[in-house]
Amino acid sequence: MEKTFLSVPLLTLLVAGCLGSAHADPVTQSTGPDPVAQTTAVSVTSPAQAPAPAKKRTTSPEALKKRELTMLRKSVSLTPDEESKVTPIISNYVDAVQSVKSDAAATTAEKRSKRKELHDQYVTNIKAVLTPDQAKTWETANAARIARLRAKKSNPPAAGSASQE
Repeated sequence: MEKTFLSVPLLTLLVAGCLGSAHADPVTQSTGPDPVAQTTAVSVTSPAQAPAPAKKRTTSPEALKKRELTMLRKSVSLTPDEESKVTPIISNYVDAVQSVKSDAAATTAEKRSKRKELHDQYVTNIKAVLTPDQAKTWETANAARIARLRAKKSNPPAAGSASQE
């Protein structure tokens, strides 16, 4: 049986490489949770140590206006005249909703009812511009979108579900 030995320079490089990778940036090198950190972590937290709730992401009013117009275009083919009529309606609606959201004096229930009033008026104004067929198509598309959002909210996809395999 023949024994093979590594040369000293090769062994030195091997050891140096292992040590170098051990001291590398853990964010880019980490492939999973640290088993040492898991065994030494203390699970007792006081209210002062609890993580702060994540802030909701905010979208600019201009992006909201653009999104509303895009969704309307997707669900209903607008003529240039109709588009010029719905653009100020969308703009006024988004601005009004933003002002209601930023009103610090109003309660959550008051804000919700005011937003509902604004939305009802928005739908009425948009339908006044659209033809009856377009209005029906828009209502159907909105109902389908709301159903998808509610289904997604009530049944979040599980990480690593069987459908991803």
